[in-house]
Amino acid sequence: MKRVLAALAFAALAACTPAPNTGGADGAKAAVESVYATAQRNLGHVVTSFDEIPFTDDMKGLLARAEAAATQRGEPFIEGDVALNCQDCFTVTDLVIGPQTGPQREPAIDGHTWVEAKFKLNDDEERTVLWDMVETPQGWRVDNVLSDGLNLRTEAQSYLTDTNPPPP
Repeated sequence: MKRVLAALAFAALAACTPAPNTGGADGAKAAVESVYATAQRNLGHVVTSFDEIPFTDDMKGLLARAEAAATQRGEPFIEGDVALNCQDCFTVTDLVIGPQTGPQREPAIDGHTWVEAKFKLNDDEERTVLWDMVETPQGWRVDNVLSDGLNLRTEAQSYLTDTNPPPP
């Protein structure tokens, strides 16, 4: 009888214990939160480098080629901090990271999920940055960043396809 009661107690405990977090949207959110922790440490000192953002291998390669093309032209590829969507920013307040919200939502590609970061820069400039996240064997990775007209993937591709760069 004691064994039966112990088995029932164990079964009840197992049924009430939440399943381990295997990633999902919470993992994508945690990856973006990590980017913002880095961006906030860098704030006022240096921009958040591409090496500090966990990009997919495909995006890393694309960004490296775009930066090389920009260097060859003698111009910067991206000026400012991609994570914070700013140059010369000093404070970040009211940071909220979670699922994409709003009436005009960006459609997600199969296997991707959007994570939205909303915050204020310098206490009064509202920003929204969308992170296109993909779960990989290495964890959640960034496959694109959208913010105020910036589509990072499109911008990088344009550096590789633009046959008429501006004159120096």
